[in-house]
Amino acid sequence: FFVFEGSITLVVPLQEAVYKKEDRERFPMVNQNVTISIVVFYMFFALVVWATFGDSVETALTASLPRGNFSTSVQFAYSIAVILTYPLQAFPALEVVLKNFSKNDTKKSGAAVNDKSLGIWYRRNFQTTLLNIGLGIIAVIAIDYLGNVVSLLGSLVGMPIALVYPPIMHNILVKNSSSTTKCMNYIVSTVGLIATVAASYATIANWDEGG
Repeated sequence: FFVFEGSITLVVPLQEAVYKKEDRERFPMVNQNVTISIVVFYMFFALVVWATFGDSVETALTASLPRGNFSTSVQFAYSIAVILTYPLQAFPALEVVLKNFSKNDTKKSGAAVNDKSLGIWYRRNFQTTLLNIGLGIIAVIAIDYLGNVVSLLGSLVGMPIALVYPPIMHNILVKNSSSTTKCMNYIVSTVGLIATVAASYATIANWDEGG
């Protein structure tokens, strides 16, 4: 579910950021291939990690590695990867928040900066900086409960985004769908809602045991 939470929220903003028509036409195929590759890699990676560490695996996988130069280099490389990919991860959420802050500033994200839009550019960057500082403070406070926070985000946010909202939106937007399709959409949404409640309850009930 955490994979879907990350990938689905990136699809629309990334597609909107593609300017060339031919690239937009290729986007669904590229997104499909990338998503399949990531899911396969995650499954393989999870199996290898479980076979290696078993129940002793830490929430942060790099903490399970034996101490040494190799472990340090892996942790350093992972830190660099997180820093470099953070703008992409935060892009959808920041775009939504900033557009609500300044609905009339720009009609399209990424507009060229000129004399009139220079103030808007500075204001958006200032707002982004404040939001990132706030997220950093939350991360520091929740560091001891990282596993619980991730689980709660996955259950409260990831599952509805992946399973509940899309089928309902499909039934609302596609009026001429068959009865079978509509029924399947409602079934998927119901399963997603049950999974959301169950996973959220399990995470909160076992909060002290996680971390």
